Amino acid sequence: MDINYVMAVDPGKATGVAFGRFALDMPMEIIFSGIIPGGTYGFAEWLYNTHDGKTIIENDCSYNFPEQYDELDYHMDVVCETFKARGGNFAPDLEPVRIEGIIIDHFGNIINWQSPSDKSLIGDQFLKENDLWQTGRDVGHTDGRDANDAIMHAFVHAMRIRHIPTLEAYWRQ
Repeated sequence: MDINYVMAVDPGKATGVAFGRFALDMPMEIIFSGIIPGGTYGFAEWLYNTHDGKTIIENDCSYNFPEQYDELDYHMDVVCETFKARGGNFAPDLEPVRIEGIIIDHFGNIINWQSPSDKSLIGDQFLKENDLWQTGRDVGHTDGRDANDAIMHAFVHAMRIRHIPTLEAYWRQ
C-alpha cells in the first residue's frame, strides 16, 4: 500500500506544522497539527526529536495500518510558506527566513514553496466547516492561528497536485 504524507510548515517565532495523509483512493486527512514555539531553535529541536517528522509518520502507519505496516511504502512532500517582506515602516521579523534555511538543509530540493496569499484559496471557513479548526487549547498555545495556516497549506498542496479523492471529498457539492 502506497501512502503519501505532506508536512506543511508555517514558519515563525511560533511555527505551525501540519501532517496530512492521503493515497490514490483516499482523501487527505490531517493526522497531526501543532505549534512549535521557540523560533528557529525550537523548530530545529523539534525536527531532531521527530527525526524530520518521520516519527509522526511511523506512529501513524503502525497505529492505523498495523496489518500492512511491514509492506507500507510512504512518501513525504514538504510544503512551506515562503517569507514575503510586507510594506510599511517597521523592521520585518526574519525568523521565517532562518527556518526556511533549516528546511532547505533538512529536505533539499523536495520543498514546495507557497506564498502567504495561497492560504486564501482555502480560508478559515473551510477549516471550520470540516472540523479542522484548531484553537489554542488544541495545540497548547495562545491561539491556533499558525497551526490553522499550516493545515491550509496542506490543502493548497492537495489542490495543486489535483488529488481527486481530496477534491471530491471536500469540494464536491
